This record gives sequence, structure tokens and C-alpha cells, in this order.
Amino acid sequence: MIHEYENTLRRLIIEIIGVEDNSPYKVTGDRIKKWKETRDTEAKSNHNILKEKRLIYYSEFYDLGNIIDKNWELFSPILKELKRFDVFFSEVESFRNTVAHGRNLTHSQESLLSGITSDLKNLITVYHNKNEMKDDFFIRIINVSDNLGTDLTNNKSPYPLLRVGDELEIFVEANDPKGRKIEYQLYKFNLLDIKQPSNRFRFTITNKFVGEFVGIAVYASTHDSDYPNETSKSLYYTILPAKD
Repeated sequence: MIHEYENTLRRLIIEIIGVEDNSPYKVTGDRIKKWKETRDTEAKSNHNILKEKRLIYYSEFYDLGNIIDKNWELFSPILKELKRFDVFFSEVESFRNTVAHGRNLTHSQESLLSGITSDLKNLITVYHNKNEMKDDFFIRIINVSDNLGTDLTNNKSPYPLLRVGDELEIFVEANDPKGRKIEYQLYKFNLLDIKQPSNRFRFTITNKFVGEFVGIAVYASTHDSDYPNETSKSLYYTILPAKD
């Protein structure tokens, strides 16, 4: 639940301020430098492969509160009261520290955390509904990446290069605004049809995949919705035969 609250804030910051490294977060240059160093360190530890390239995902938890405080004029239409947000944020930060030091939350703390997280999501939903934003009704695929460090969210030519025998992992980040359980699917006609609750797919490239423009479809859907709620993205690779 802490992770859910934290990443809900990250997605909100991306929506309001932007996703680029030079987005106007209004934090110090030292903080931005620290985030970039953390991202670089992770890349080096994974052979220069990054599954997550968005800089805000390398910020510390307290950075998120700082960004919102310093940009309150942008967030106030959604979050309403700064003091209220700061109190709830401080509670979650306290819970986060408790868990980080190996201690369990009490039942009442878990209930409060759940309420704070639901409250945050509801504020976002209410704001979007008043502004007739479809994102509060339908599932979205937010980010797609692979184990090669490729950002596949806006997959464009030249396409990532693979060979027969390579192991490919695809990671999908989707969000349903009403918190319904998401099912993921990876599909290629006559070759792949994987449906699962996990957002991570792994398979080996075989000779049947060889091609210059190889398309693979990623789907995310909710089955307990009372209206059609499915979205998809097409991913493309260039796949070469195995080396002789």
C-alpha cells in the first residue's frame, strides 16, 4: 500500500509537471544531480540496462512532498488543502520508515494507510470527473520496457534488435483508476498468447519470430468492470537469425 501511495504521487507529478529530466520540479540542482546519480548507478549495476528511465522514479520519498509543496499552485485544484496533504504525507512517511526498519504496521496503521491512499486516488478521480477526463474510467498502459533497457512506450523505428535464442522480458505498467484487478496479455498470431495477472513476461526468441518488422501486442484489461475496459499497445522488434 505504501508503494501504491508513492507511485500514485509519482504519476500525478508526471501528469501535472512532466516526465522529462528538465521538467520544472522546483527542487535544487543537487537533488536532480542525486536522482541522476542513482539512475546511473542502477544502470551500471545492470550492465547499462535500465527498466525504468523516468527520472522522478529515482527521487526519494520526501522529494515527492517537496515537489508538491513547491508547486502547490498547480496541485491545489486536485489536492485541495496543503496542510491536509502534508499531514497525510507525513503519516505515510512515518509508516514507510517503520516498514523500512523491519517493523510491522499495526492493524490501525494499515487501516489509516489504506484510507489515505484511497483518499488520494479519490481526489484525483473527483478532479478528473469534474473536468470530464476519461482517464478516471478506463485503464491505461503507462509504461512498457524490456530487459534490454528499451523504452517501448512509444516504440518507433529503428526498432530494437534481437536474435534467435535471446531471452526477452517485457514489463508493463498499467493503471486502472478504480483499482480493479488487472489481467495482462502478450499476443502474436500463432506464436504467443500469454494471459496472466503478472505484468512481467519472459520468453525465448525462436526462428518463427525472425523478421524485419515483428509486432507483438500487449493488452491490459479488467474483467470485473461493468463496461468494456481494455487497452493495448503494439511493440515492434527487428529479429535476426541466430549467429552461425
